[in-house]
Amino acid sequence: MGIDNIFGHYLTYDGADIFSPFASDYHQFAYFITPLPFVALYMIKRENRFIVKLSAALSIVLLISMGLSTSSNTLVSSWVNATILIIALLLWKKLREQERSASIISFFICLAIIGLLFSFDNIMGIVKDFFEESSNGEHRILLWINSIKVWLYSPIVGLGPGSFSGNQLFQGTEAHNTFLQVLTQGGILGGIAYVSLISRLIKVTHVNIFILCAVLSLIMYGFGINDLRRTVLWFYFIMFYFLCMKEQRS
Repeated sequence: MGIDNIFGHYLTYDGADIFSPFASDYHQFAYFITPLPFVALYMIKRENRFIVKLSAALSIVLLISMGLSTSSNTLVSSWVNATILIIALLLWKKLREQERSASIISFFICLAIIGLLFSFDNIMGIVKDFFEESSNGEHRILLWINSIKVWLYSPIVGLGPGSFSGNQLFQGTEAHNTFLQVLTQGGILGGIAYVSLISRLIKVTHVNIFILCAVLSLIMYGFGINDLRRTVLWFYFIMFYFLCMKEQRS
């Protein structure tokens, strides 16, 4: 408390009270911790030692606390979507192990609807923050619309490396959406290559629900920023890919 730097490394972002240790942009830290709560759930599931399970459970609490302190609405929306997905997948897996009773399925559907109704205001607040705010202060919807207009200048091969969106066309701002950024830079051909990569990654990691959700949390984060230039993305993709390949062989 009261310490804003360690050995010259600032713990806050751009002079504001936003927790961002050893990073000049809070997205760098927020993106780094995005899949880690799901990795911790994976450890709780796989490990037999109680101390490891306890440490992983405590790390989830700490990671969520640190993530919220970055004030990244992209991180929050990514976690919310991935959490809803993991609950749905676990329920579906449980139902598949039982006799498929229509009454049980109907019960869970009604329970989900009731939960959504009680959380409607909070969910709409998250959706509003995600679509209307970016880290640069622009509205994401406007950035996305302009990036699509820019993509139409060269829809097949794109315009090459660069940032072509913004509040005005060709203003030099990123599209704040990985898929649209790929389209503007690589066109339809680049889009096909990227979707092929993501499809292969999902196909391999679907053998483990927790790792699949870790991957999907990164992909969902990419709907709010351009994540391809973040080195940690490729580290995570490679690690999760080979982790699940090893699990398939065993």
